[in-house]
Amino acid sequence: MLKLLQSAALTLLLFLMVYLPAFLIVGALHLTPSAMVPAVIAITLAISCVLMGWVIHRGWLTPSDMGWQRPAYRHVIHAFALGALLGTVVTIVLLHVNEPGMPQGMHLAPWQAYLCFALGAPVQEEVVFRGLLQSALAGSLATAHVRIALAGIAASLSIALLFGIIHLKVGPVTACAACVLGVLTGELKRRSGSLLPAMLCHSLFNLGGLLLAFG
Repeated sequence: MLKLLQSAALTLLLFLMVYLPAFLIVGALHLTPSAMVPAVIAITLAISCVLMGWVIHRGWLTPSDMGWQRPAYRHVIHAFALGALLGTVVTIVLLHVNEPGMPQGMHLAPWQAYLCFALGAPVQEEVVFRGLLQSALAGSLATAHVRIALAGIAASLSIALLFGIIHLKVGPVTACAACVLGVLTGELKRRSGSLLPAMLCHSLFNLGGLLLAFG
């Protein structure tokens, strides 16, 4: 039980170390909502990469543990199919649901939206959630009494739940979809050993909403 609490505390600490400085910086700069999104993406991605480098340097995890390796082609195909399928289903559902959506005051040109949410956010969120948090949690949970595979599955599902929770501000349907996406991308990362399939799946998932909003 103590090990579980320590692992949860480590995950929460890493999450705060990534996001708290980013929001403090954008708050101090008094950025508009439209400028805040790319700024948060860039800052959190940079912080995550620094933390991952530190973890690797300390010898706690290897680059391959954190997903920095080339995947097998079958995992890329799986990512493409799963991302396109889930993105299509969620887009159809959102056509019949009224959710708050983007923060008030955010006005992005189509090219900015595609750049942020089809490229920037999938890379950033997968590095943060699957690369840093999921890898750290799986490594922390794995002990002589807990098999690596079981620890990996537990970490994947736990981070997927966290990923869904942070999207509640957008709306309950989006949060549920984000949780499902988190399960898929978490398992893609765990099974392939690479972040690239997770990023591809995430990008295709986001593409559905972008096409709905901007065509």
